[in-house]
Amino acid sequence: STVQTPDCTGLDGYNTMISSPSSTIKMEKAVWISSGSFIVAMILFNITPILEGIPWFHFTLGCNSFIFFLELYLDIRQSFTIRQYKNPKVNWTDTTYHIENIIGLLNFRRTESTIGFILECCILHFGLLPQLYSVNGLIWDWYGFGRTHEITRGISYLLLVSLFSSLIRLPFELYRVFLVDVITDKRDWLQQTIIDQVKMFLVSILLGLPLLAVTLALFSWQNPYQWFYIILFVSSVALFFSDMYPSLAFLFNNFSSMEDCELRSEINMLSNKLGVPIKEIYTMDGSKRVSHSNAFMLGFWRSSVVLYDNLIKQLSTQEILSIICHEIGHHKFKHSWKHLFVQMLFLGNFIFLFSRVVNLGVFYSSFGFSAVDISVGLVLFSYLYSTFANLLRFVTNMVRREFEYAADRYAIENGLDMKQALISMHGKGTYIKPDTYFSLYYYSHPSLMERLDSIDLITKELNKKAA
Repeated sequence: STVQTPDCTGLDGYNTMISSPSSTIKMEKAVWISSGSFIVAMILFNITPILEGIPWFHFTLGCNSFIFFLELYLDIRQSFTIRQYKNPKVNWTDTTYHIENIIGLLNFRRTESTIGFILECCILHFGLLPQLYSVNGLIWDWYGFGRTHEITRGISYLLLVSLFSSLIRLPFELYRVFLVDVITDKRDWLQQTIIDQVKMFLVSILLGLPLLAVTLALFSWQNPYQWFYIILFVSSVALFFSDMYPSLAFLFNNFSSMEDCELRSEINMLSNKLGVPIKEIYTMDGSKRVSHSNAFMLGFWRSSVVLYDNLIKQLSTQEILSIICHEIGHHKFKHSWKHLFVQMLFLGNFIFLFSRVVNLGVFYSSFGFSAVDISVGLVLFSYLYSTFANLLRFVTNMVRREFEYAADRYAIENGLDMKQALISMHGKGTYIKPDTYFSLYYYSHPSLMERLDSIDLITKELNKKAA
């Protein structure tokens, strides 16, 4: 059973806006034009004098403080919205339990965020990053790898920072799983998590380290357009791994081709009818890690469909076809390409700004470093840019949510009952509509109640047109 937030937030106007196809197009154009204009403006104007005058240490603390208090405000809004929930049609005892449960999760996440924020300020204030950098340098000097081995020493430093960050988060993760989340077999979960982490570490070593080395080498390359080449490199890698996903995902989940059956035939018939031939239909043991069911399409060129095993168990054939039609809608509207493009624009902003900051001595000295080092710059700039990334999440979430509404509309226009499919997917429970801004900030997909409201509006609109 699930609570997703109260029914009293007044989202009707918002849903009316997002269920309109023209508004989706306007939103996409607004994001592309504004992001592209920002990059062009930075290229045309010399921003180095401005960057040299910024007090980077205090600016970074100020930006992270702003995000902390923004998220605190959103959490308070969410808490009030949940507590105001009233629905005479729902069993009040069950509802009270759900509300207390979701508020408990909200309070735990806020506590975790607060402690994390304090630790981050302490790390920056007491100069722990420069100390870790000195230890890393001493180790490599001991083994005879001097300053000329910049890439090797840089990768080592990034791994050390990542390791310490993971160790700081580990107690919170264990507390959440064993004392907050409802997991029936915690021992199996812990064993599976350890195995997954080992596999991810090995994949990172085999694939991540070479890619990281190339990225650091590109940033070391003194070229006025290095940022452009790095964007091309990162984009190529993203496209390559999107099509390689099934080949890598088998390390974590079991993928198997769906055997010939009624469901497979129905899916093929639907895809052919909609003009989107499917390369392959996979089933995946998604229930091994998550309780919710899902389905998705992968591949930018020829798409394959992946169904969670618990989706097949929970939904009827007709309901599964509704979900597949929704995914085909994403493919028809090229949402994967558009989302990748938006991500590349935002990543381009990060890479371009970092390329302008990475060689500024004042940037490093502000945090207590005596020398310019690309790996150090990447760590420090990530602390700063995380603020802008969180704000940009508002924009990317709005775009992705409109993609979801457009795909829902596509399924409804093709005569499929998207509403019943979503209800069956989420299972039985008390579902509460979230606070508007909390939902926009944290949820890349609309909550169930938001989608059901939107589907009602879409259905009414289509019925009026048919009449």
